[in-house]
Amino acid sequence: MNKLRFGYALSPFGAAEDAVDLAVRAELAGFDAVTIADLPRGLSPLLTLTAVAQHTSTITLSPFVINTGLWNPATIGRDLATLHRISGGRLDVALGSGIPQPLVAELVPPTRDLRFERLVETVRAVKATFEDAGITPGYGDTVPRMLVAGASERVLRLAAEETGGFIIAAVPPVPKVSLPPGHMVLPERDATAAYLDRLRGYAGDGADDFEIGVGAPVTLTHDLEAKAKELAEIHSYLEPRQVLASPKLLVGDIDSLAAQIVERRDSLGITYTVMRGPTPEELAPVLAAARAQR
Repeated sequence: MNKLRFGYALSPFGAAEDAVDLAVRAELAGFDAVTIADLPRGLSPLLTLTAVAQHTSTITLSPFVINTGLWNPATIGRDLATLHRISGGRLDVALGSGIPQPLVAELVPPTRDLRFERLVETVRAVKATFEDAGITPGYGDTVPRMLVAGASERVLRLAAEETGGFIIAAVPPVPKVSLPPGHMVLPERDATAAYLDRLRGYAGDGADDFEIGVGAPVTLTHDLEAKAKELAEIHSYLEPRQVLASPKLLVGDIDSLAAQIVERRDSLGITYTVMRGPTPEELAPVLAAARAQR
């Protein structure tokens, strides 16, 4: 799979009207998808995307990602299938086992093993929803793309065996560090390459059709060196050059951002990039420049 896809990340923290407005603008700017995270104190991703569906016509809609620990597998399948129908078949299903943040720790399964079991159960329940309606009244005319996010080896196997895509959440070994609010641990490039090679190995004959995605904050700047040094002070386990090479970050001007996206497609197989930070209009030239490269 060599075709690039681009998502625009809506913030779950704010007014639903603002999310809808940004989604409309992202569609006009040429994005393939709009996404919204499933986070404590945030908007409901499925209800927000339902509102977005009523004001858009072509853009794909995706929770990015559903925290399966918070949901009943059968009923989330029904809600996703309903959104798929309301949107005219424009749903992407992205699922993860979630992080037991303090606000939801008592609501999700208490151990990693149990959260993984819930993820597996949800993946299979959602697939079943579109294969055999069950409690969902016949909404399975088309089957949405399904992706799984995670960091463990067993999640790689699950994604390869049960779905058509994987979203890079983290890459083991994850450093034990404390970062400022809003910053996430950046995976190192060589470790990511080895990680994704194992994923493609699990996918076997289906590897060529398997989609690999990543969410990345974007910084538009002409001074790459200064920004890399600034970020390296935060992510002190990485050198500036490693910061810029990490696939979960995009830093540069329009042309360099486009070049990074294409290079990561060609070397790592990442074809789906969900961007956040700048406005859809500011990012539109990046999409155009990346799509223009072969």
